[in-house]
Amino acid sequence: MNKTTLTLAFLTLNMSVLISQTAFRGFEGSSIDNWDYTSNIPFYAENSDTDLWTDYSQENGRITGAFSGGSYLAGRDLDNPTTEALTGEDSPEHILTFAPFATSKLGAEFTFRLHYFFLDKFDYIYYELSYDNGTSWLSPDEHINVFATTQGGKFSLTDWTEIKFDVPSGHDYVRMRLVIYQNGNGYIGLDNFEIKTVTLSTSNNLIDGFSFGPNPTQGALRLKANAILDNAIVYDVLGKEILTQKGNSTEILLDISHLAKGVYFTKVESNGISQTVRVIKK
Repeated sequence: MNKTTLTLAFLTLNMSVLISQTAFRGFEGSSIDNWDYTSNIPFYAENSDTDLWTDYSQENGRITGAFSGGSYLAGRDLDNPTTEALTGEDSPEHILTFAPFATSKLGAEFTFRLHYFFLDKFDYIYYELSYDNGTSWLSPDEHINVFATTQGGKFSLTDWTEIKFDVPSGHDYVRMRLVIYQNGNGYIGLDNFEIKTVTLSTSNNLIDGFSFGPNPTQGALRLKANAILDNAIVYDVLGKEILTQKGNSTEILLDISHLAKGVYFTKVESNGISQTVRVIKK
C-alpha cells in the first residue's frame, strides 16, 4: 500500500469523529460572513448619525467599537422619522431575520454578542427560533426576551455580553430572528451571530470547541476552536497533500479559492490531536 492510499485511509477513518458546521455573521463584509440575513428596514445613518441602524466601525455613544474585528451592527434612536416613513408605522420595530441553518437533527449552539446603553421600560429586545426552513413567524418554537422591564430608569450593560441558546437535537433546520424596539437617545450594538452544530462523536480525543465553515465554500474556510490550532493540511480525494497552513491562534482562515471545484479533506492539528473534515469547494 503506497503513502497516498495510507493517507486517504487515515483521513476517511477520522471523518467519523467530526461533522460540526457553523454559520457566522460578524458584519465585516468578508467571506467568513456566510450566514445570510435580511433587515425589515434598510440600513441608514441620518442626522449626523444620531439616527442609526447600520454596520458601523466607529463609536456609538459609549459603545467604543466592535466586539471583534472592525465592524458591528449599531443602532441609535430607532423610532425616528426615517423609520416611521419607511414602514408607515408610529412605533416601528427593527427586525433581523437569518436564513435557515441545516442542523441535520443534531443539536446546535446559537450565540451572539450584545451591548447597550440607556434603554428604558418602553424598549425591548427579543429573539425567536423556529425549527423548520419556512418563513412564517406566527408560532415560533422559542421566544426569548433579552431586554424587557417594567421598572423606571435607564439600563445599560458594562461590556459586550454573550447571548447563548442550546438548540435541541431532532430537527432538520433552525432559523432565527431578532426583534428590537428602541426610542430616544439609547445605543445598541450587535456582533458575531453564530450557530454551530455539535459533533456526533462522544470521544474525548477531539479538539475542544472545534467548528468550521462555510461548507460548501467558494474560497475561504474558517477553522475555529477553543484551543490553539497548530496546522491545517488540505488533501484531495486521492490523499495527495496540496496545501499546508501553520497557525498559532484559535482560528485559521484557509484560502482555497485557487483550487478546482470538488471534494477535499482538511486535517486540523492542535497539541497532538488531529481531526479531519470533508470540505466542498464550489
